Amino acid sequence: MNILLFGPQGSGKGTQAELISKKFNLYHLSTGDALRSEIKNDTALGKKVKSIINAGSLVSDDVINDIVLSKYKIISSDTNYKGVIFDGYPRSYEQWVFVQKHFKIDAALEIHIEDEESINRISSRRMCTTCGKNYNLMWLKPKVDGHCDIDNAKIIQREDDNPIEVKKRLAIYHSQTAPLKIEYKKIGILHVINGNQSIDTVNDVVSKVLTSLKK
Repeated sequence: MNILLFGPQGSGKGTQAELISKKFNLYHLSTGDALRSEIKNDTALGKKVKSIINAGSLVSDDVINDIVLSKYKIISSDTNYKGVIFDGYPRSYEQWVFVQKHFKIDAALEIHIEDEESINRISSRRMCTTCGKNYNLMWLKPKVDGHCDIDNAKIIQREDDNPIEVKKRLAIYHSQTAPLKIEYKKIGILHVINGNQSIDTVNDVVSKVLTSLKK
C-alpha cells in the first residue's frame, strides 16, 4: 500500500505520517530526510545535491525523483514494511508524472487547513537555541515563558517561520502542489481530511481511509 500524504505547512502531515507508519507498518519517506541522508552518507547523489545546495540553487525535480526512486527500491525489498507513505511528494506536476511511471499509488490524502491557520501554527513555532527542542505557543508551550524546559536556554523563532516567509511557501504550495488534487481526483484516489481537528481525530479519519483500502 503506497500513500501520498500532502497539505500546507503546519497541517500536521508529518505527525500523521509518523502515526500511520507505525499503525500500518508503512515506511515514512520524507524527501527532506532522504536528501539529508544521501548527503550524510556521501553517496553519488548526495554529492550532487550538496554541490547544488552549496551553489545556492534549488534541487531539481530530476534529482528529487532519482533520490525517491533510489530510496524506494531499498524499502520495497525490506519485508518489514507493507508499503510507503510519500510525505510531501510529489510537489509538482513533473514529479507526479514520474510517480505514475514508477509507483502504484493507492490513495492521496490531503490534510487540509486554511492559509490563516497555517500561518498561525507555523509562526507560533519556537526552537531551543541549545538542544533544538521544538515548541509551539499554541499547544506546546514551555513551562517558563521564553525558556526551554530541558536546559533553560532561550527559545527562538526560526527565521523562515515568520508570517512573511510562511506566505511565500504557501504561494509555492498553492501554485505547484495543490493543483495535483485535480489529477488525484480524476483517478479516484483523493481523500480530503479536515486538519483543524485534534491530532487523534485526524488520525482516526486517516486510519479509517487506510483500513478501507485493505479490504
